[in-house]
Amino acid sequence: MATITYALGSSHGPTNRTPPEEWPRLGEGDKKDPRFDFNSHLAKVRPGMEAELTLEKRQERGAALKAALGKLRDSVAAANVDIMVVVSNPHRIWPDDSQAVFGVMRSEAFAVAVPDNQPFNPDERFKGRTSRPKPKTVDRAGHPELANHLISGLIERGFDVACKDSLREGEAVDEAFGFIYDLLPEGSTTPVVPFMLSRYLPYQASAARCVALGKALRKTIESWDSSLTVGLMASGGLSHQLIDEELDARVVAGLTSGDLADLAELPRKQLNGSPGTPEILNWVTVASAMAPTNMTLVDYVPAFRSLAGTGHGLTYGIWG
Repeated sequence: MATITYALGSSHGPTNRTPPEEWPRLGEGDKKDPRFDFNSHLAKVRPGMEAELTLEKRQERGAALKAALGKLRDSVAAANVDIMVVVSNPHRIWPDDSQAVFGVMRSEAFAVAVPDNQPFNPDERFKGRTSRPKPKTVDRAGHPELANHLISGLIERGFDVACKDSLREGEAVDEAFGFIYDLLPEGSTTPVVPFMLSRYLPYQASAARCVALGKALRKTIESWDSSLTVGLMASGGLSHQLIDEELDARVVAGLTSGDLADLAELPRKQLNGSPGTPEILNWVTVASAMAPTNMTLVDYVPAFRSLAGTGHGLTYGIWG
């Protein structure tokens, strides 16, 4: 039977690949974000935020995130799993797409965007799909046999799971799923199965449902008649584009102590306090799948980028 031998969690997104000297430029983009009222958060920001934004503080945190990513790369290489299942969230949805709470990509191969090493343009977030330039892509291996087993096995365990067999012409999987290739060894041909968890309301699972999903995911993988080893990745989170250090601390405590009961009670309102924060559900799912093994925290880096408290609660962790 297949075995889960390793898991990791990592934030993804522009902060990871933007020099800390340029984080304020990302903050300028937050002022135009239609998903929240920047000025209202600016008016109620905690005292002392200026100290979080000094160049010295940003450079210290930039060095910390680079060190954390280096440790994750070393751990992924050492784990050397046969297949990676990446639990994350589709970010950009076509208006005519059907939406599902849970889904699996089961194609033989799928397109992944090739990083262009250009500075991230925060205004690109607010353009429609048709007005954004098409990325350069490379095809990466999926694993339809495991994908089909996940679909049928999870349905047998009470989870209705959708499937996606292909991408539109010229499209690539979101960075949410593609970020694993920044961590796998260069030239790796490890197949990846994207497991899609909606982060959008109203079709968003509760934290308690994600705890149950993680348990079912483990049972399903372990019931697969295969000698292959499987790794899991929670891609995304923690709080962003507004940093909620209180919520992040609670989540990290739950992950490192294995307190699934507390993780199951994370309130939906707080999880939706900022557009990207529901990605915490990915970590809840993986933590449940890895129980009773607890997460080892590699680092938590609150990367603030504006006086309104916008930024990213960057988090990196390993199970196993």
